[in-house]
This record gives sequence, structure tokens and C-alpha cells, in this order.
Amino acid sequence: MSRYQVLAFVGLVGLVAAGPAGAQEQGQDRQAVVLSVQGGGFSPLAHLDEPGNVDFKTGYNVGGGLGYQFNRYVALRGNFTFARAEGRDISGGLTRIGGTKFNRFLYDADVQLRYPLSGGATPYVFVGGGGVTIKPDVTPSQDSFTKGAGKVGVGLSYQIPRSNVGIYVEGTGWVYKWDRYGFDKTQFDTTWSGGISYRFGL
Repeated sequence: MSRYQVLAFVGLVGLVAAGPAGAQEQGQDRQAVVLSVQGGGFSPLAHLDEPGNVDFKTGYNVGGGLGYQFNRYVALRGNFTFARAEGRDISGGLTRIGGTKFNRFLYDADVQLRYPLSGGATPYVFVGGGGVTIKPDVTPSQDSFTKGAGKVGVGLSYQIPRSNVGIYVEGTGWVYKWDRYGFDKTQFDTTWSGGISYRFGL
């Protein structure tokens, strides 16, 4: 299933959920600890060189997080994401990027601003920051490096009625500096993910 189909499905579920949402909204009003797991695709969007010959193929991501929901509108989350993508060099040059698979470890915190709708659907945005550690998966091993990263994204969640379980889709972007292997560029990585959450009411 493509990312667009996933987004359309979750959006449809949220919009067609029938009936009054009073009890469910009351549940979302309460403070809660929220545990989540997710997975999906990973796409670094920026090239590492000016001509645009060196970049990364689309890869995958898996991750999870733990959040504290203050009320139905605001939450604070801590997140960890593992992403993997293969470098690509179409210039025919001898860079250390082309053909090498790179692992990224992204860890961050963000503030989530939510707007619950009747029926259980909740669109949200988030902004935050953290770090990204990048490690080439080669032999002999090349040194990893870590950079500070800014983060921004949007999502849509749906709380299953009379349940602590929710489903969600979200898109995230990270911005950081890549200054290794002969390159010095600002990198912009994106993930699109689907996930499951569980609320521990307080």
C-alpha cells in the first residue's frame, strides 16, 4: 500500500466515524502517557553536491516514541527513529557515497499541537529538535558522525472508540549539516510513516 493510500484510508476512517463523540472527547481531554510504534519510508531530499549527482535512494524507517499529553490540544513527545538508505553517485566519480548503505539514528523531542474533530480524527502538527547519528554500513568501518537537527511535521490520528488504541500517519522532516566525505551541504531528510499508539490514562 502506498503512502498516499495509507493517508487516504486513515483520513476516510476519521471523517466517516459516525455518532456523537462526547465520551471519546472526554477521554482525550484527560492527561495521558502515550506509547507509539511506527514504520514506513525514508527519503533524503537534498543532494550532497552542487551539480546534483550525489544523493540517496529511497529507504525505510522504523521507530517509536513516548509522549505526555497535557490536554486534548498539546503533547510533548520523545522519539527515536532508525532509517536506512543507499547512497547514489551518477557522476561516475570515486566518492565514498555511491553504493554505500547509510544508517541514520534520529533522536529528538517535539511539541505536538492537536485539533481533535468529532468522530475521533485528530490532525496535528509538531516541531522540535534533537540529533542525528550517521554510520556507513561498510567494511572496514568508516567513522560515524553526529549532528544537531531541527524537526517539523504533520500527522493525522484516529482514536478507536471505547479503546486506548489509536492509529496514525505522519510525515516528518529533519534538517541538519552534512560535512563529511568531501561534502558540505545542508541535508533535508523526510519520513512518511504509519503507526499504532496506546494511551495510559492518568
